[in-house]
Amino acid sequence: MKGKNKFTISLLVIVMFIQWNIHPEVLSSESIPSYAKAAADITVSDLKDIYLSMENVPDTDYQKYLSRYETECYLGDTITYLDKKLYPGDIIVEECHAVDLTIEVPATALYVLSFDYCTLGDNILQTKMGLKVNGAYSYDELKRLFLSDSWLTGEMEQDRYGNECVSMPVKEKVWGISYLHDTGFLFSDPMMLYLKKGANTLTFEAVEGSFQLGNLYLSGPQVISEDPEENAAGDQVIVIEAEDITYRNSPNIRADSEYNTQLTPYDPKKKLLNVVSEASFKTGGTWIAYEFEIPKEGCYHLAFDYRQSTKSDFKVYRNIYIDGKNPSKAYKNFAFPYARKYTRISVPAPVYLTEGRHLLTIEVSLDYMRDAINILDRITKEINELALSVNKITGGNTNKYRDFDLEAYGFSVEEKLRNWADIIDQVHGALSSLNPEVNNVGEISQLKIASSSLRRLAETPNELPQKLNQFSYGTSSVRQNLTNVISNINVSQLGLDKILFYQDNAELPKKVSLFTSLQLNLEHFFASFGSQDYAPDYDKDKDTLQIWVARPRQYLEIMQRMADSDFTKKYGINVDLAIVPDQQKLILANASGKAPDAAIGISSANVYDLALRDALSNMRDFDNFKEVANRFAPGMLIPGICDNGVYAMPETFNFYVLFYRTDILESLGLSVPDTMDEVRTMLPELERMGLSFNIHTANNAVKDFAATTPFIFQSGGSLIKNGEMTANLDSPEVINGLKYLTENFTIYDMEYEVLSFYQQFRDGRMPIGVSNYATFNLLINAAPEIADCWDIAPYPGLVKEDGSVLRYTSGAAESCIVFRSSENPEGAWKFIDWWTSTEVQTEFAYTLQSTLGNEYLWNSANLDAIMASPWSTKHKDVILEQISWTYEAPKLPGSYIIERELGNILVNVVTKGTNLRTAVDDAEKKINRELQRKLVEFGYMDRNGNILKELTVPDMEMVKEWLK
Repeated sequence: MKGKNKFTISLLVIVMFIQWNIHPEVLSSESIPSYAKAAADITVSDLKDIYLSMENVPDTDYQKYLSRYETECYLGDTITYLDKKLYPGDIIVEECHAVDLTIEVPATALYVLSFDYCTLGDNILQTKMGLKVNGAYSYDELKRLFLSDSWLTGEMEQDRYGNECVSMPVKEKVWGISYLHDTGFLFSDPMMLYLKKGANTLTFEAVEGSFQLGNLYLSGPQVISEDPEENAAGDQVIVIEAEDITYRNSPNIRADSEYNTQLTPYDPKKKLLNVVSEASFKTGGTWIAYEFEIPKEGCYHLAFDYRQSTKSDFKVYRNIYIDGKNPSKAYKNFAFPYARKYTRISVPAPVYLTEGRHLLTIEVSLDYMRDAINILDRITKEINELALSVNKITGGNTNKYRDFDLEAYGFSVEEKLRNWADIIDQVHGALSSLNPEVNNVGEISQLKIASSSLRRLAETPNELPQKLNQFSYGTSSVRQNLTNVISNINVSQLGLDKILFYQDNAELPKKVSLFTSLQLNLEHFFASFGSQDYAPDYDKDKDTLQIWVARPRQYLEIMQRMADSDFTKKYGINVDLAIVPDQQKLILANASGKAPDAAIGISSANVYDLALRDALSNMRDFDNFKEVANRFAPGMLIPGICDNGVYAMPETFNFYVLFYRTDILESLGLSVPDTMDEVRTMLPELERMGLSFNIHTANNAVKDFAATTPFIFQSGGSLIKNGEMTANLDSPEVINGLKYLTENFTIYDMEYEVLSFYQQFRDGRMPIGVSNYATFNLLINAAPEIADCWDIAPYPGLVKEDGSVLRYTSGAAESCIVFRSSENPEGAWKFIDWWTSTEVQTEFAYTLQSTLGNEYLWNSANLDAIMASPWSTKHKDVILEQISWTYEAPKLPGSYIIERELGNILVNVVTKGTNLRTAVDDAEKKINRELQRKLVEFGYMDRNGNILKELTVPDMEMVKEWLK
């Protein structure tokens, strides 16, 4: 036994020795890294000091600005400056203009500036302004301030099936008072200004939208009362249905309908609006307000039936105001924990309310996220700067056989990486402290991944050039992980069902019983087997136009309401819109004699095949064809031309413009190119930095006309020989266009395949390039970290001999068509005339964007409607210029073979090294053979090659002549 005991003891000692050496942290708290212990103790309030201690935080940052002067706050009474004494006449600040106002300040101090204002115009975009003090921006945030608009809820509307629809909010023309808040609304408290004693000139700039100013006010910081301790005695209860919003400062906040028996109101057979949409109430600084009546004065509790299901184990915050003020500290940054189902929560402090009407305002707060966002944003920028600096040294040549000594170039890479990792862990610890009951908060888990990656990179700092994909580039890089977290914590989704003011003895609304819930769910289940809303009706009613629409239901609900309230009233023609999810059904429906009267939202690529088979009506036969067709760029009509007829009207457009990162081009000292030759000139400088240019051809897996024809048309080429029925690829103009296209890849080394220009533009690998409407929408709505760092310019085209620049690109998207089989073609044409009109397209654009969100940009093909659309003014000007250069490839019997072979020429020359002339000759033979077969099939020539009827090949000049 003694021998066994000795053996056991020896074994334990060995095991302990091994554990001590392999996992010393298990045995000693001294072994825990200092950054980990620091992170565990960090709270959100500590992040401000961490941010201010970071290197390279500019002195023009508001946090630094505030830290310099925060001990000099003004504490006196509010000072009023009357508008009539500041400026002769009304103080109107027009968009892209500025107004100077001079005020006398009684003492040097830090002030809260507020002012009366009224926004002008009907634009649904946020009104933005800038503010200079004595000719300069005191801090960066003053370049991007916003003014809240007030929107009333429109009248309740129902669709023809009895479902409640989201009403169009109405912009209220009222005066309000505004404080200084940046567009990101990272500060709930008003931002302040340090003003010297004496005369100070304030310059108000209108960046987006116009506004009128009234009185100005200077005051000290606001003070919020402590929470009261009294009880809410009584039995009163006031229930507010959250979907009945009185006011809001963003039209994007909307009511929604959910089939949930616990919500009110509820109908198992019809859609009733019963909640505030969780997805719409999320952006910092947005608010909703409710007027309510208090029957008896006294103290009241405030409760919410809410759902917060998007941020797992994370909280979102709201500032709650009663009659414009926080009643007490409990109402500032009130937390709504994660809740997958609708849950009731009460504010822990009661509020005293007098009898009568009051206003409750609920505002999205990002105060607890502010410093985390600033820190992560600063680290992201520094990562980009380091990656760019490394690229300057390596020139993008980072193969594994090259060694780098980054220290020799003055880089302290290891120190930077470890420092960033420490700070990221501190941010993670601070945000985790908001919900200490959860060990691993999924919403911010990517911070741990980022810090771990940085520590691994720090172990071999000189290998950073070979590991830039892990560091800064790509979807799993450190930079991207940080960007994802910034995006996550920058929004705070919250859904609301009911809001309750109640006293201690009040009887609150209860949940529906299990039996009632089961009964209602069964009714809803059986109702789902009935007739479906917005489904195609194959039993035609002669008195009703059947219009098929290739768009989602949300679009149809708006379109149907507009048609019922406007088109039917004007023309006395009923319209029945139906969803057609698969456009191939149009061909089948036409073949079976069940085609609708008209269809909209149809891909322009499908129009010609229908027209060639005599399925569509020629729109040139309608009386006001020219009036309608002149609403669009002439080049957009080309896809709908068959022989001498026009068989489609454009509905939406695509566009190709030059996207560029203003921050990166500025750091490299590069100007924005206007021509493709200028692009080629800047390529060596980009390549030297390991960067590249995106040509949109690289984004198309299938090299279609949009990818291959721009340089052909810019070179003056045409695809079909004039007066003949054969390909024209061997003409000097087409050869020059193809040569220019292919040399971009074979000689100038542009990337041939770019899966996501959007992603590479965000992370800086491709700081400049050509892309389309989809990229534009993504950058506006899904890239907040570079919101102020990019812009667009017209497509860089080819230069003519006279020095002008040709910028021809593709641009057609969806179209409207009238079926030949329609029993009421004139009525169908009237509908298309109505639908594509400037007034209707503008209204639809506003309604769509205001009710569904800013990501629902409506790219109407109507040029005047684009000008009136709720898009950024500076972007609209560029887009409108580019649309005028739309030039679509003509459609012909067998034009698919031209499209395919042009793509094959590009592929063969670039990837296989085929001689361009050889590739063109081979392609032309195949094209002519297939064209002849299709021309015989459709009766344009006989089998012997004799022409039976003339083939019309449309071009811009022909279209312009038709529209005169």
